[in-house]
Amino acid sequence: MRGRFLVFAGIVVVAFGLRSAATAVSPILLTIEKDIPFDALSIGLLGMLAPFTFAIFGAVTPTLARRLGLEWSIIVASGVIAVGELARALSHDTASFLAWTFVSLAGTGAASVLLPPLVKKFYPDRIGGMTTIYGFMAVLGSVVPAYLAAPIASGADWRISIALWGYIAVLALFPWVGQIITERGHATHLPQVSNVGVTGRVWRSKAAWAITVSFAIAAFNCYIMWAWLPIMLQERAGMSESESGLMLALYTAMALPNSIIAPLLIVRAKSVSWLVLFGMAAIIVGALGLWLLPATLTWLWVALSGFGVIFFTISLVLINLRTSSPAGAVALSGMSQGVGYLIGAFGPLAVGLIHSLTSDWTLEFVIIIATALVGIFPMIVLRRKVLVDAPRESVRR
Repeated sequence: MRGRFLVFAGIVVVAFGLRSAATAVSPILLTIEKDIPFDALSIGLLGMLAPFTFAIFGAVTPTLARRLGLEWSIIVASGVIAVGELARALSHDTASFLAWTFVSLAGTGAASVLLPPLVKKFYPDRIGGMTTIYGFMAVLGSVVPAYLAAPIASGADWRISIALWGYIAVLALFPWVGQIITERGHATHLPQVSNVGVTGRVWRSKAAWAITVSFAIAAFNCYIMWAWLPIMLQERAGMSESESGLMLALYTAMALPNSIIAPLLIVRAKSVSWLVLFGMAAIIVGALGLWLLPATLTWLWVALSGFGVIFFTISLVLINLRTSSPAGAVALSGMSQGVGYLIGAFGPLAVGLIHSLTSDWTLEFVIIIATALVGIFPMIVLRRKVLVDAPRESVRR
């Protein structure tokens, strides 16, 4: 297929910058507060912005893809990320910082929805491998900002630390523009995503809802940790900004083995139920450790909590495996990420509200454990392989 090299480069670079807007701020929030004031509620709102914005643009992006085509849509998304990141680095008050964060996350949410159908369109014969590659790059692109945020802010300025990731989004534009030029050069039309009857079938599918619940579990817990883990460790374990940033990087890095190994296991497995069970156990044990023994073996509890992001991988791989066409993948991607992030948005906000009213973290960890137990639903439903966009939810052989 023409243009697969450019598409590969485009997917890799977009994936690398996919999560920096969410992970590059919390490790240096205390430094940012020297210039821009944040209270507990505004921190909760900042943490809520990512999943809430992803929910909105998870619902909007399928329509954008149908009108513009997948390639043009990913160009628009990358451009929006770049503008948002560079502008929020220049912010001087809380309102503008939050507003430009929303803009950056809007592009990120759209790009997240577009990547699975792009893989399905250009790499239908390499779904497991390509999902592994872009999942790995997405994780790497969240580990690196979390790890480098404090050193860059300390050695240069927090504004430079944030603006850096805007330039990554600018870089992502080039291969996609090249892909469009290549397609036009060969007198081909940019593909439009057909959606006749598909969306309704997806939304009525029990398996689609199980995939959505899996995504919601990951979003709810990840965005709590990305927003609050550094602050929790600074308060309860006496860690510095750099140390807590390293723990956040460790938490995010636990997605690396998931992104490399899990897609290959999911493609070959007769059932993904045992992987769902693994994710539930990792979240629960990690939460118990951080709750009861935060200053003892902290790295272990953080690492175990991080393994819970396997719920993301399960959902992203199944978006392609449980659909029969790019149109079905767009519909399921929009549904699972739109609904999943909407639910996940309440995690950081709930923690912010509770933390502003209480002096301990008991209720927060109870909530995390309870949400992990919701994984029982996808664990049961996803035992069967079905195509969620088929006229009748048919078994996939």
